[in-house]
Parts: sequence; C-alpha cells; structure tokens
Amino acid sequence: METGTIVIIVAAVVIVIGGAAIIAWLAVLPALRTRRLRARFGPEYEQALAAHGDRDGAEQDLAGRLRQRRDTELRAPTEQERSDHARAWTDVQKEFVDDPVAAVRGARRLTDTIMRDLGYPDGPVAEDGVHDDASFERRARDLSVDHAEAVARYRAARAAGHLAEADETATENLREALIAYRGLVEALLGTETTRTAQVE
Repeated sequence: METGTIVIIVAAVVIVIGGAAIIAWLAVLPALRTRRLRARFGPEYEQALAAHGDRDGAEQDLAGRLRQRRDTELRAPTEQERSDHARAWTDVQKEFVDDPVAAVRGARRLTDTIMRDLGYPDGPVAEDGVHDDASFERRARDLSVDHAEAVARYRAARAAGHLAEADETATENLREALIAYRGLVEALLGTETTRTAQVE
C-alpha cells in the first residue's frame, strides 16, 4: 500500500471516530445541562418546568437567570447589617403575637430591604409596600440563582401571606408565611441569628 493511501485511510478513520465522538457528546450534553440546572436550582427547576410546560423552555429560562446574575453585582452583608437585620427580625416576630398580619407585612418589607441592601435589583412596589406579581416574580428569579431553597420559601411565604390577609383569622397561614420569610432572611444574611425568638 502506498503511503498516500494509508494517510487517506487513517484520516478517514480519524474523521469517522471524531464525528462519532462529537455526535455522542451532543447526545449527552442536554442530559448534563439538565443535571447541572437541577442541582443548581433545586425546587425552582420544577417551578420553571411548571411555568413553561416543557424542559427546553424551563432550561432556557434558568440559563438566562444565570447570565443575568453574572451582570448583577451582589455583596455580602456587613456584620453591622447582619446584626441590625437580625434585631429587626426579632421585632417582627414579637409583633406576631399582637398583630400577625402586620408581622407578615413587616417580614415582607424586611426581606425587601435586605435584598436591596445586598444589591438585588428593586422592582416597583404598590403604595402598601407590596410587589405586584411581575415584580415579585423578578425578585424570585433573581434570588433563585444564589438561594434556590430559599426562593421556594419566598414563594410559599407570598402564597400563605395572601391567603391569610384575605382571611385575617387564618393565623396558621400567617405563621407559615412568617416561618418562610425567616428562612429567606437567614439565607440572605447567611446566618441563623434570626432564631433567637422563634414563632413555633
């Protein structure tokens, strides 16, 4: 066999093997992406699936959140901010005994303040200090990148708070909302200092 023929055969084999490897990699790539996004976003992955109705739409949404997060400069709270916010949280919990609805509203305002202090983009708020649905969803999306577990609590807090505020006698829903907000405050502050006065 001539050298030229051998070179052509070897080149063809390399091309076929390389093509097969690329095809195999492209087949595995979506599964790797799904696994990575599921691990990163936890329950928020399922939330995105429910919202979009299909895996591709959900994964594009979550990947978009990661890209957007790279453009948002967040900072860690200072020790003084941690202390101040933890003290404010204790006050919110104490208020629960006398006025559960006001305590949940105070918890909502406190989480908004902490998020703003840390650099999360702020959305429009109504006169009563409540984010509209679009603004709430933007905040939840922003939070989901760094605090996937906490954003599930944020959603639960909002839902429980709405149910309870519609029927102010639903103290259990208010308690659940306050506990959910506490989980979010802890995630944002990176501590469990808010547990000094629990509502349980």
